This record gives sequence, structure tokens and C-alpha cells, in this order.
Amino acid sequence: MSLWSILLSSAALVGSPASAAAPATSADVAARPDVVEDPDDAQKADEILVVGKSYGRAVGKTVTPLKDTPNTITVIDREQIEAQNLFTLEDALTATNGITVNGVGSEDPSFFSRGFAITNYLIDGVPTFAFNFPSAVPDLFFYDRLEVMRGPAGLFSGSGNPAGSINMVRKRPLDAFKLQASAGYGTYDNARFELDVSTPIGSKAGLRVGAMAQDQDQFFDTAHRNRVGAFAVGSLEIGDRTTLTVGGNYDRFRPAVQSGLPGIIGGLDGSDGQLLDVKRSTYLGADWNRFNAETWTGFAEITHKISDRWTLRATGLFTDVDRVDIYSYIGSQPVTATNGSTSHIAYRGDSKQQTRSFDFNGIGSFPLFGRDQTLILGTDYQASSGTSYATRLSNYARIDVYNPVSPFEPPLNPYGASPYYPVQGSGATCPNTSTAIVPAPANCVLQVYGGTATDVEQYGLYGQMRLSPVAGLTLIGGGRMTWWETTSTTLLTPNGVLPPPTHYGIDNRFTPYAGIVWDVTGDLNVYASYADSFTPQAASVGRSRPDGEQVRPLIGAQYEAGTKLSLMNDRLLLSAAAYQITQTNRLFNDPDIATIVLQTGKVRARGIEAEASGEILPGWRINGGYTYTKTRYLEDQTTSNEGLPLVPIVPKHMIKAFTNYAPVDGALAGASLGGSLTWFSGTYGGVAAGVNANGSFRPSTIVRQGGYAVVDLRAGYKLNEQVGVSVNVANVLDKSYYARIAATGRGNYYGSPRTVFATLRYSFE
Repeated sequence: MSLWSILLSSAALVGSPASAAAPATSADVAARPDVVEDPDDAQKADEILVVGKSYGRAVGKTVTPLKDTPNTITVIDREQIEAQNLFTLEDALTATNGITVNGVGSEDPSFFSRGFAITNYLIDGVPTFAFNFPSAVPDLFFYDRLEVMRGPAGLFSGSGNPAGSINMVRKRPLDAFKLQASAGYGTYDNARFELDVSTPIGSKAGLRVGAMAQDQDQFFDTAHRNRVGAFAVGSLEIGDRTTLTVGGNYDRFRPAVQSGLPGIIGGLDGSDGQLLDVKRSTYLGADWNRFNAETWTGFAEITHKISDRWTLRATGLFTDVDRVDIYSYIGSQPVTATNGSTSHIAYRGDSKQQTRSFDFNGIGSFPLFGRDQTLILGTDYQASSGTSYATRLSNYARIDVYNPVSPFEPPLNPYGASPYYPVQGSGATCPNTSTAIVPAPANCVLQVYGGTATDVEQYGLYGQMRLSPVAGLTLIGGGRMTWWETTSTTLLTPNGVLPPPTHYGIDNRFTPYAGIVWDVTGDLNVYASYADSFTPQAASVGRSRPDGEQVRPLIGAQYEAGTKLSLMNDRLLLSAAAYQITQTNRLFNDPDIATIVLQTGKVRARGIEAEASGEILPGWRINGGYTYTKTRYLEDQTTSNEGLPLVPIVPKHMIKAFTNYAPVDGALAGASLGGSLTWFSGTYGGVAAGVNANGSFRPSTIVRQGGYAVVDLRAGYKLNEQVGVSVNVANVLDKSYYARIAATGRGNYYGSPRTVFATLRYSFE
């Protein structure tokens, strides 16, 4: 089940249809209400809503296609996931139109949409904190598809940035027996194995189970990844109107970790810094870098049809994450063209987190004005409880960027004091004490450690109506009331003194949503919508506004207008949209009173997005589009920032497109050929040269990545009805570029060189 479009537009989300010869998918049903879904290929009946938070199955007799959704949404379905070898969420969002992937930590990426980082995640339409740190980037083996909405998602998820939301839709039992298996191997000893089996149990129940394993080196030296996972989902029909679904999965992920490459410091003349021109295999972590993340997830859902028009649904989610990070990374220090020496920091973090989510809603239709109207009312709850113990040993070693040699692993204890540690290579003899000495002994460093517990709770009430007063015109209106609270407790400090817990909360926050869709013709419409969001500013605890009130949340407001055109008998959907997002209440420090903050900061993002999704001809599929994004500071404490981009790491111009041709008949039937193109205009990260508070010169930390294009190709062939082979070549032109940039300090990552991956797939029904 996927539930989030209920709140967005009570509309269906359409993925790209499968080839004409293939059984109709849930995406086809959403796009073409006349198509009857093949039960052997569909997920278990009635587990997916149409007039609601997703697409696929109708509730009662109502089906609303993506064309009538007044927002920008991209669906990455299982067909595209397998065709492009999109193994993880990061892989999928790297291929998703309008999304930029960045982040300083190699295994903790951030996903940017419309100038802001996405912070809203859902599983089967239920909002959850499960993807926040310390979670690992999820593998897509457990999921049937992704639904990526761009723009504020507060109506469904409550608090969050105005960037959008990502809905992960689980695999469910199929109506008929199906076994799917695959084995793949590629460059850098990348081996992956998958097994997915679904079977009905009598006429009222179904079971789907799967297991996967992947082991790979990476293109940078010494780095390695290993992952194993398994899932099980069962469904049971209780009578004619009630369905119970339960399931869970286990995921164990063990990668290496790093913080990327530094850049070359800016010039004394104020000129920008530079990205390093070193081998793409350069790795500046330690050869013992590692983390181990184990995640257990469980869910239960019960759906009851009150009538042919009305359905109730209750879903509960639970996740448990246990993660241990042990690694060494470079400090945030630029290098020069001739001196590549930079410091290392050793780190250990032991983090645990449990999340709980619950969503209950009723959705249905009623006759009015001679047409069916739709309504949803619901309530949801999210919570997370986590502890984190960590230690850092700064400047304990140095590494030469141009000739890196891994430092040795020092002792790291996040739960208690450790004695002074000698800087590696210095030959120093350090005192056997953990008590700080002033001045510090030469070439001796002391760890910093501590522990905290963080609890977050959010609950809300939401509702939305989709009303059509006259034929061809649809009005959508809704709102949400949210309560949000966090408590932070210090568990461990070096001096043993524990400060009192801190609290921060937001009550009765109302989030409105409004939209209008006008059908110009049966295939063409125009639309407009408004949505906003709020982002708590918990870091402001202990400070207040000049009027004495608590610091207010960031407010993001979006206006969007667009058009959608359905072609090729509803198999191809073209869309275009323009939007503006403003975010207000950004914090400034009062220059005179440390405990007072001002909230006059304001930023803006504007853009245009165009997308094509579906089939150009039978068997010829296309997904992708063009994005224009422009962000700027409107009001800022540093007036020189005003007019500058808010997130210059997001390209102003972006093209992402994927196409695949699989002839449905003729001599080439069974063969497929496709590829993808990613093109980014130039980007930069960092801050321009300036003057420090003491009057000294501050060199530029800006690094720039020029525009670049990356081309991927694939080919496949079905040997028979059960067996198929495919070969994917990523970065076929072996383009050398930086996929992530940050500043001259660290966080700059080369994109992957050319890689080849071959897959053998087996399917039995």
C-alpha cells in the first residue's frame, strides 16, 4: 500500500507503463482506468489506494490519474529500478529528475529538491522518522517502487523542509505464485544476489519472502561494502471486507566511510579555491574505516471496507537501528598545490534508535452535483527514541593528499576517559592521564567523548476534499493540525556533570493545502496549487526572540502552476510546472545579547520543471525531464549574502532522462536496448574571500565543478520466458567529474569511473 497522495490531491500517481505485451501494472491502471489489472502480476488486491496517498487500486469506483494531480510527482517503479540497476535509494534519487545528491559523509547523503534538503519520508504512505540518522541508506530490494513529490509535504508528514517527500512502497504478496531470482557481477568485484518468492495460501491468504546479498569493492582505494537483507510479508482476508497484512525485514550494512577530498585553498588575491586533480581512486580515510548498521523493521496493517464507497485503514510501523561507526577522516582544512598535508580525526559512534509510526484514515466518495466527490479524514503519530555515545580524537595523525598512507587505528572509547595519545609519527611520550593539562603536552592529544538521548514525538489530524462542482473543474482543499515536541538529555560528560534535559515544542500548527485543476480537453489540463510547511528549530533551545516568545519554526510556502498532457492513448504523460518557494523565520544572532535571536531571514527558490513519463511507442519507454532551479538569499544577517544562491551545489540547469526500447514483436522481440543521460550545469560550494572579525584576511573556500554530462547504456535479451540477461555500462565515456562538492575543506567526491555490471534473471510463474 502507498498512502500519501490522499492528502496531496486524492489523486493517482502514475508510473511509466510497461510494454504493451506485458501485463498491466498498477501504474497502468492509474493511467488507464479502462485497463483491468492482471492479478498474476499485481500486488495483492485492495492493498493500494487510488484516491488517496498513492495509485493503483480503486477505492469503490473512483480512479484519479496522475494527470489530475496539481503537483509534481515522479514514480520510479520496479521496471526502471531493475533496468537501471538502482540498488539503493541513493541510486534511485541520483536518477530522479529534479533531485541533487550531496553530503560530506560518504554513506549519509542528502537529497535536495527545489533548493532544500528532503526531510520527509514515508513507508506505504505512513510518515516515519525511520530514515533519519542513524539509519543507513535503504536498499531497494524490499520495495516495489518509489514516489517522489517535489514541494512542501506538510499536509501528509507534518514538520519538514519545503523540499518534498519520498514514499517507499513495500513489496506485497501477489495473487499468483511467482519466483524471481537474479545474480549479477561487475567491475570492482561487485556481486549481488536476489531471491523473491510470492505464493497464495488458499483463496484468502498470501505470503511473500525474499533475501539478498551484495559484496563489492569501490572505485576508491581500500573501500569495501557488504550487505545482506531479508523480508517477509503476509496477508489474510478476514471475511469479505477486511484484510490484515503484516511483515518485516532485516538489513545489515557494512561499508567503509570517508569524508571526501579537500580542495586547494583560495589565493591571497581573493581568487577561488580549486578542486584537486588527483586519481579518482584517492581515498583519504583509513584502511580500517568501517561501520555496521543493523535494522529491523516490522509493520501491521488492517483495511476494512465499510461499503463499496468507503474504506478504513490503520497501519503501524516499528524500526530498530543499531549502528556502530569506527573511522578516521580528514579535518576541514584546505591544502595547497605543493603541500597536501592535512590532519586526521578518529571517531567512534555507538548509536541506537527506535521509531514508531501509526496512521489511521477513512477515505471514500459521495455523490454531489451529479458527480462523485472524494473525502479523506485521518490522524497519524510519529516518534523516535535514540541514544548516541561518541568520541573524537582530533589531529592524532596527518595524511598527504598526494601520497596518502593510512594512519594506524588508535584506541577509541566513547563511554569513558582515555589517556593522552601521541600524534602518530611524532615520537612523543605522553603522560598516562586523562585529565586535561594546560598547556597541553607537545604532540599529545586527548579524546572528547559524551552521550546523549533524543526523543521526538509528532501527532496530527488531517483532512482533504476533492470537489468537482462542474464537469472539467476540480477544487482540492485540505489542512492539517500538528503537535511536535523533542527532548534532549545528556547521558555522559567528561566532568560527570549532567545538565538538565532540554525541551522544545510546537503546538497547534496548521498546515493548509489548496489546488485547482481545469480540464481544457479530455487529455490536457492546467492546474495551480498552494502548500506550506514548517521546520522546528530545536537548536535554538536556550534562546528567545526579542519579544520573549519561543523561537518560531521556519515557514516554507509554495505556489505552483502547471499543465499536464496525456498522449498515446494515455500511455505517455507530459508535464510542465513553475513554482516559487519562500522560507521565512530564519535565525540571526543578536550582536549584543547572546541569548536573543532575530527571525528576519528570508530565502526564495524559483524554478521550472518539465517531465515525460510513459511509452512513446509500444515497448519504447521514456522517463525524465529538465529542471531549472534558482535560489537566493533575500534577507540575511550577512548583507553581502543577499542576492547570492542559497544552495549553489544545486545546478541551475539539470537534465535526467532514461529510455529503454523492448520490441514487443518481430525479429527483435525479447531484446532490449536503452540508456540514460545526466547533465548538470556548473555548480560551486564554499564561501568567497573576506575579512575576519579581527580584521585578518579570509581566503576563499569556494570550489567549482563545471557543467558535465554522464551517459549510461544497457542491453538485454530474454533467452526464453523464464531467463533473461542484461549488461549495464555506467559512465560509458569514462567522464572524470566531481559528483559531490562542498568547499575547500572536505566533502568533495569524484563520480564513479566507467563500470560494467551483468545480470542473469530467472522468473517462474
